Amino acid sequence: MTITYANGQKIKAALVVGDNKWMRLVLAGSDDVTEFTQINGTWVSEDCEAVQIEFGWSGRANHEHEESDFVCSHELAVELIRLLLNPEEDEDVSTPIPSPSSDSTATRLMVA
Repeated sequence: MTITYANGQKIKAALVVGDNKWMRLVLAGSDDVTEFTQINGTWVSEDCEAVQIEFGWSGRANHEHEESDFVCSHELAVELIRLLLNPEEDEDVSTPIPSPSSDSTATRLMVA
């Protein structure tokens, strides 16, 4: 995660413990734990300075995905499915996968 102070200084940090109201973090370059508290939706440092906390996953969570982000070639889809179904088989062995319809140029591979 990254902590951004009001003066623009950014510091990488690692979460030690916390929840959605308070956190104890180890800041890069420090051996001490620093506590942050959320007050009315704003994270505040121990020195009562408002900070922004960007979690490592937050940038990805807000990304709008398009269908093209999940489309791959039929050959790649076949290989990925083969590896999922038979991870210990030799590469020469392939699991039959139905071909896409004649009007399709790509395969949608959705994994839950």
